[in-house]
Amino acid sequence: MITINKLHSHRVVDFAAEEFEKYLRMMTQLPQMPIAFNPEATEGFRLGLLSDFGIPFEGEDPELDDVVHIDTDENGGILAGSNPRSVLFAVYRFLKLNGCRFLFPGIDGEHIPMKDIEPVSYHKL
Repeated sequence: MITINKLHSHRVVDFAAEEFEKYLRMMTQLPQMPIAFNPEATEGFRLGLLSDFGIPFEGEDPELDDVVHIDTDENGGILAGSNPRSVLFAVYRFLKLNGCRFLFPGIDGEHIPMKDIEPVSYHKL
């Protein structure tokens, strides 16, 4: 079973986890995946700030500079950002790298392929 763990408590990270679960479920046809706040998590997909994972920040201001870090396999991994907004960016980048397309707002503007999760390794300032 795939789990989604939030390592940081913030409403934008909460939204990122909900979006991640929704689109993963649509993509993989797996049942609903549990989302939990668990700062000690070492398994499953983990969403949080770079600092939650000990990943260095190479920008100037973590609130203004968006750093996205993704290191995942088929069963889990890290989706992190320099701030809560960047965590949401990491989720959407992961989905895009797995074939999802968001062409325009609304369900008609989404293309969500039905497929297995592919590993992603991505880091960008």
